[in-house]
Amino acid sequence: MNMHVAPICPPGRLTVLAALLAGLAAPALAAPSPVVISQVYGAGGNTGASWNRDFIELFNRSTGPVSLAGLSVQYQAAAATSNWANFTALPNVTLQPGQYFLVGAQGGANGADIGAVDHATTSINMSGTTGKIALAESTTLLTVADGGGKLLDLVGFGTASRFEGTAAAPAPSTTKSIQRGMLGCTDTDENSTDFAAEAVVGPRRSSSAFNVCTGGGDPTPQPKPIATSCPASATGQQGTAFSASLSARDPDSIVNAAIITSAPVAGISLANFSAAAADDGIASVSLVADASVATGNYPVAVKFTNNESQEASCTVTLSVSGTLTIPEIQGSAATSQYKNTVQTTTGVITAKLPAGGFFIQDASGDGNPDTSDALFVFGANTTAAVGDLVRVSGTVIEYTPTGATRSYTELSNVTAVTRVGPGGTVAPTNITLPNADLARFEGMLVRFAGELTVNQNAYLGERGELTLSNGRRELPTNRYLPGSSDAIALEAANARNVIVLDDGIFTTPAQVPYLFADGTVRAGDSVSDLTGVLDFGAIGGGGAAFKLQPTEAPVFSRTNPRTDGPVLKAGNLKVTNANVLNFFTTFTNGGDAWGGTGKGCTVGTTTRASNCRGADNMAEFERQRDKIVASLKAIDADIVGLNEIHNNGDIAVTYLVDQLNAAYGKTTYAVVPKPAATGTDAIRVAMIYKPAAVSLVGGALSDGDEVNNRPPMAQTFKAANGARFSMVVNHLKSKGGCGGSGPGDSDSGDGQGCWNKTRLEQAQRLVGYFIPQVVAASGDPDVLVMGDLNSYGFENPITYLTSNGLVNEIERHVRPNGMAYSYIFGGLSGYLDHALASTSLDPQVADVAEWHNNADEPEAIDYNLNDNAVDPYIKNAYRASDHDAVVVSLNLTPTFADITGSVKVARSGFTMSRATGKYSGTVTVTNTSGQALNGPLHFRLDGLTAGVTLDNRSGMQGGAPYVTLPNASLAAGASITFSTVFTNSAKLIINYTSAFVSGTF
Repeated sequence: MNMHVAPICPPGRLTVLAALLAGLAAPALAAPSPVVISQVYGAGGNTGASWNRDFIELFNRSTGPVSLAGLSVQYQAAAATSNWANFTALPNVTLQPGQYFLVGAQGGANGADIGAVDHATTSINMSGTTGKIALAESTTLLTVADGGGKLLDLVGFGTASRFEGTAAAPAPSTTKSIQRGMLGCTDTDENSTDFAAEAVVGPRRSSSAFNVCTGGGDPTPQPKPIATSCPASATGQQGTAFSASLSARDPDSIVNAAIITSAPVAGISLANFSAAAADDGIASVSLVADASVATGNYPVAVKFTNNESQEASCTVTLSVSGTLTIPEIQGSAATSQYKNTVQTTTGVITAKLPAGGFFIQDASGDGNPDTSDALFVFGANTTAAVGDLVRVSGTVIEYTPTGATRSYTELSNVTAVTRVGPGGTVAPTNITLPNADLARFEGMLVRFAGELTVNQNAYLGERGELTLSNGRRELPTNRYLPGSSDAIALEAANARNVIVLDDGIFTTPAQVPYLFADGTVRAGDSVSDLTGVLDFGAIGGGGAAFKLQPTEAPVFSRTNPRTDGPVLKAGNLKVTNANVLNFFTTFTNGGDAWGGTGKGCTVGTTTRASNCRGADNMAEFERQRDKIVASLKAIDADIVGLNEIHNNGDIAVTYLVDQLNAAYGKTTYAVVPKPAATGTDAIRVAMIYKPAAVSLVGGALSDGDEVNNRPPMAQTFKAANGARFSMVVNHLKSKGGCGGSGPGDSDSGDGQGCWNKTRLEQAQRLVGYFIPQVVAASGDPDVLVMGDLNSYGFENPITYLTSNGLVNEIERHVRPNGMAYSYIFGGLSGYLDHALASTSLDPQVADVAEWHNNADEPEAIDYNLNDNAVDPYIKNAYRASDHDAVVVSLNLTPTFADITGSVKVARSGFTMSRATGKYSGTVTVTNTSGQALNGPLHFRLDGLTAGVTLDNRSGMQGGAPYVTLPNASLAAGASITFSTVFTNSAKLIINYTSAFVSGTF
């Protein structure tokens, strides 16, 4: 039932005299109020919204002024059954009879501006279709669902659980508000009939015209507006007259005139006007373009008026189409002279794209090599098939993709596609790369004669794209000094030598295209006689390029086969550096490698999951781990430098070593304990090694200077032949993330990217401070610097290092055999990963190789999940990272030599001392070489009987005891005799093989 607890009354704010019914079983009721909610719109700023902001319109329907002081607007979700969710207290404003008041709430980027409001709030964010709005006698949030007797007006709309009367008001939408009848005067306490969903009126505010309600609640009569009915556009052929029909009506007046109000155009006029016969009658008129109107688009504004001096206008765009051949439309200039005009042309369909649109070509052409014979018809579909001749009418446009420096001529806003008949065969035009002017062939069916090489596959999974060129393109600063004439010339040559092979669907493909049977297509693989239509558009990574949409299935050849591991000349030690692409044992979802949850990664002073990189979850982590382990096992290096590993002490490194040892089935690798400083970045550098091949000399060093965001790490190793060298692993600052870069660090455009000044300072610090510190600590000048230096071969940081005591071993060993690269970016190859040796170590470098198991592989086959519906992942060593590993074969000069062949050894028998139980004997060594033997000299007892111990040994070498002789040298023909003393508790037969060694162990 309805409880009218307060009548419409004169001035002053009213007190609610009775409480509302509570609970969901019955609708909530509000007392009739002098101020009511007259209009509600909740889709403000949403996609498709007419208005940019939610609003609640209030209205004084009484005959006297009413104050809003002490009142509020409250909002509650449709299904809520407890407290009200949001509110805003209204200001101390007095509304006059018939006056409106606009409350503006939250909004967004879409829709027209609602303009100035009487009261603004960000606390109310309404649903666009359902909810509850109330006017309450309270300046605080209501704490009970039924308002506790404080509701003055309640509007439940959509599927709201509370409302006035028997049902809720209808749902508003993005284009409609709900409006109280009679411009706000109607209030029967029945939301379902008091409100209607209509196009927004106003919205009205305190400055709007007053609508004083009469005693019966009716508003002052308002004239109804004229409603026009006009097409948005009309299209006709140049040389033939055509027209569009327009009409208008007014419910309470007679529409009696129509005129053109836009600028006059010769040949465009109104004709056959027929006025309405009575109120609410229809007036009609024809908008005519005669045969003389030139081709083009003509927006024509037409104004209708009535007998009450009201008016309403509409705009119709008349499109007058010319008839031109495709070569005429294309022309020889950079853009079509007919752009933004409506034209009709004919051509044979050469390709239809699955996403819509098709290519047409003039089968005969115009014989002019400077003009294209084809066009892309954008956004249109047709039942005509490839090979059919069609007539198409549309607007000639110049499409410029984001980041493009040129445009592409198309037909858009197509109004007609008519099949004329069979069109015959269009033969593809043969073209080659390099080609400085592919624009001459835009839209045409072409064949790239000969072989093209895959230069990039990074966007194969995301966009179905492969970047192709004639041969592999090299990044200019990988080969030449930045800014040099050679670098500039190579950049220009690269720009002429590229085409992007697309898959024609313009969305992420469900299944990665173009993969071989082994699950990959590698950079360096090739395709021959590629045939398709020449498109132009956005490409992966930004910018735009010419793209080929294939009309025949491309035929690829595996011209860059995978190898099972790096191939290089043997030495006595193998060393590598591997970028492990953000190998984190804590994931972005807060999990970790041991099944933990709620974890995080530390960057600086913050620890949170969002600091983590790499795998998002356990499933991705296991896929990443397996590829990295397979890759490192295939390299099988004695020492491994690691870049981009989780900076969490030695936890991630130890985990990786454990997994690697499990793959070997034995304990093969150990962790080089971390140095004092590992930096505050989320990633660090690290090292692991084979204890069977090398031993650690001292502890690891690092340089935590503020210039090093990721401190370099150094460790001295000793090989089995006694040779020592120090390895430095470094990871210089990235080229990307340019925000905050200052002078010298911003991108200068010379190919070195951002932060070049910082990288140069890091290089200067490396050779000026850190390497001297490492050499001083090790006592050995042999140093090998490896890592991702984020600088290509001839960029400033590298040339500084090679000008200050380091030798570029990649240029010395890899470049003579072909292009050196470990990374591909923008379809260009180069090496960011380096091997730089000190001049003393340089002669001991036997060979260097880059194992191309990563950079040449598609990003789509890496460990990430859910990139494509059909998962292309294979558990193997390929695409374990985005960088290739650099592998160095060292032939370290031993510190000692076996000179047993230069001497004669005579051993006495053994005697046992009864006092000590020890066995002793003598050994005489005679120099038979004919020249002096220089020391230190050592006598080593190889294969000494197990259980027998040499008591007077000087040390152990290779598991055998040795005695260092007091003589610094042994002259030719000279002899030296010394004793050997053994513990032989089991009284075994003492036996060993003599070895005579010169040098230091």
